[in-house]
Amino acid sequence: MTPVRLDSVVAFLSELDRRGVRYAHWKSNEHLEDALRGETDLDLLVDPGDRDLFESVVREFGFARMTLPRAKTFPGRDGFLGFDPTSGSLAQLDVHYRLVLGEQLVKNHHLPIEEWLLEDTRVLHGVRVPDAARETIVFYLRVSFKSTLRQRLYAALGRAEFPPANIRREARWLASNVQPQDLSSAMEGLDLPVSEEEVLDFHRRIATDALDWRFVGRAKRSLMRRLRRYQRRPTVVAWMLKGALRVRSSRPGRRLGLGIPPKRLTTRAPFIAVVGADGSGKSRLTTDLAKWLRWKLSVRHLYLGQPKSGFVFKLLNKPGSLLRNMEEAKRGSADGLERLAAVTDALKWVYLANKRKRLVAEGLRAADRGEVVIAERFPLPEFWSMPVPMDGPRLGGSGSPLEPWEARQYAAIPRPDLILVLAADLATLRERKDDLPIDDHRSKADAVLAIEPGPGVHVIDATQPYPEVLLEAKRRVWEEIVATR
Repeated sequence: MTPVRLDSVVAFLSELDRRGVRYAHWKSNEHLEDALRGETDLDLLVDPGDRDLFESVVREFGFARMTLPRAKTFPGRDGFLGFDPTSGSLAQLDVHYRLVLGEQLVKNHHLPIEEWLLEDTRVLHGVRVPDAARETIVFYLRVSFKSTLRQRLYAALGRAEFPPANIRREARWLASNVQPQDLSSAMEGLDLPVSEEEVLDFHRRIATDALDWRFVGRAKRSLMRRLRRYQRRPTVVAWMLKGALRVRSSRPGRRLGLGIPPKRLTTRAPFIAVVGADGSGKSRLTTDLAKWLRWKLSVRHLYLGQPKSGFVFKLLNKPGSLLRNMEEAKRGSADGLERLAAVTDALKWVYLANKRKRLVAEGLRAADRGEVVIAERFPLPEFWSMPVPMDGPRLGGSGSPLEPWEARQYAAIPRPDLILVLAADLATLRERKDDLPIDDHRSKADAVLAIEPGPGVHVIDATQPYPEVLLEAKRRVWEEIVATR
């Protein structure tokens, strides 16, 4: 199935035009349609004088503002995340009010050519973009700045193609849309120490597929010298920062926890829990929701069921497991093991209650920092009256001296912001998963079906085809994200 443009993005850009907001999708217009399908970011240059009007449209269309990592933050840049309810896709706006370019990892040059770029625009695929000649000139600067010594060295040794395939593709596209005389006209209004001759030479090379590492290397050295007065930081400081960011971005740096963090919401993010009986699709849904949001946001995925690994829980579970696996005839002679199992089982359930309380507390702190939290399972009080509570206190009525302790742990766990309830009848659940006793399965299914929709609770018919379940969950999650703006 061919991806289609996101209706919400198309409507948003049309509204910007209708309101008279001066903007342009200022780079990489060769694959603009990818951005319109939500496959990559929309890079918008917006007139600073229209900032308030632009942001009012952003709010009307339900975009959420994001906090960019400090390493990727610079004056005049903002980020917004939107949602297309028809497709369930996300769309990111990378918004620039000032044109800041530079090397990989470090954007160190503010070029005051925003007005020059916005004063001559055209419409491409329904989106306002710069005049092709002006975009080509900016492309020349971008290619020169972004080329690295490593790329050029590998090209010189014959170990890599230069420029990279994506740059070559964009270069060919721009060259096919621009004539030399167009570049000469565009250069007349450019207030930068860049000559017409070098731009025409660049255009000739991209038009004939003759752009090589030698030319780009010379251009970069010359431009860095001529554009020094537009630097945001001294050259030495920029080099040091680039080195530090390169270390942080490396695999060892990420393993040490030094990596550049993902984007977060600027406001508190929602804590979302997915609950349902066995076979309802909790694991699949929480995994897919987390993957969907991680494309652009920091997400915390919590598992609040019984631990599938971990030394302490397994150790405390061992005596009881041995006792339950013994033949009925032998249990009477295992009084010592039975007493030990009673103690370790009680300790196991208190340990689990404390662990769940701690995980929820960590999740709430993450939500306060703007990380979306998605919990698979949750200790809801609605499940505690079951014969065997689902993800809840297990010592109630046991007479164990640890019963009050366990109860206090669960009483201290606050409700999530949103509970997604996957409801399905027992027959459907048994078709999907039949490896637990039918009475236990029925008890869980009945408890889930008894939950009514209401504030903070959304019931999803889990018998629907999974794509419909996922889309409904995405819509409800996005509503919660927007509600916390």
